[in-house]
Amino acid sequence: MNESEITAYVERSQSLIDQAPQMDEENTKVKLIQPLIKLLGWDMFSPEVELEYPMQIGRGNTRADHALLIETAPVVFIEAKGCDSTLTDADRCQLTSYMRQKGVDWGLLTTGSQFEIFRRRKNSSRPDEVSLAQFSIAELEDNWHVLKLLSKKLVKTGEADTIAHRIEARQHAVETLQQQKESLAERVTQLVIAEIDDSLAQEIEPKSKEYIDSLIHTLANGDEADLPVVENGGEIVTTSDEVVSDTSSTVDTAYIVHLSANGDRVWSCAEENQSDAMAETVDLLIQEYDLIDQLDSFPYVPGSKNAILNSEPTHPTGEPMRRQRNLSDEFFLYVSLNQESKKRYLTKFSELCGLTAEFGGGW
Repeated sequence: MNESEITAYVERSQSLIDQAPQMDEENTKVKLIQPLIKLLGWDMFSPEVELEYPMQIGRGNTRADHALLIETAPVVFIEAKGCDSTLTDADRCQLTSYMRQKGVDWGLLTTGSQFEIFRRRKNSSRPDEVSLAQFSIAELEDNWHVLKLLSKKLVKTGEADTIAHRIEARQHAVETLQQQKESLAERVTQLVIAEIDDSLAQEIEPKSKEYIDSLIHTLANGDEADLPVVENGGEIVTTSDEVVSDTSSTVDTAYIVHLSANGDRVWSCAEENQSDAMAETVDLLIQEYDLIDQLDSFPYVPGSKNAILNSEPTHPTGEPMRRQRNLSDEFFLYVSLNQESKKRYLTKFSELCGLTAEFGGGW
């Protein structure tokens, strides 16, 4: 699947939900859930997807709404509820009991407008099913790196487990840092002054707390670009906003953006990271091509939650942009996006200004 397909799915689903907010379970399955299964790379018209998958729990018989299978064995259970309902603890227990009964590692509980992903953890003598993420249809694009763990490709290759472990480790690290913030900051302070001069303790202590806060922020707001995404010869190849790596060496690669008009190149930039390349390009489009006037609305909010461009470093909810670039004329650009999203918005903004964007180097 690609970014445009994901966006099209979100827009289509949101439109259907807006038109029929009381959509019942059967319509939700057909109109919202089954297109998602297809988007994740599963063939609805093959034996790898089974509707109403039967199983026995205790003395009773029950059925999972959808089972995704590899070599006839279920690997993902999907339990759907009507779009007019709210996910409950009883719904969660229902799905996790199915997973436990059949030893299935992955589960999705959804109303089509709300999503919760479950993973079966096996790092103890007694496996348990845990919630990995919760989000709404409006937040799906920002959480696609989690939802795609249910894709046929990642489940079949085992990469889904690798990425999920990284997500869980990040969540645990954030919780630990939040709980032990004061003591960790004190230890950082002591470590630093032991190497220099304890007369600077009063200056170093507040900076140590800022450092812990910054670390929490970075871990809590990491996106798909920070996660291991490809397994190659036993080594995990990661992509990040600052560097492109392979299994033999780490190579700094510039992120290049070219803008063309009628086939003629009119501007180029090369930056060390994606966010700076995006910011420099958008700033040019604002200053030289009146991008703000070309937008349908401002602030530019493609979904219902996050503003990509605003005159303040905040989203419509009032929440601060977790990562942003300050552009000319006091515009703010939200850059906490994965690589494909950055390219997609740059392409769209360029087209609005009558230009074509091309990408080279580290892209």
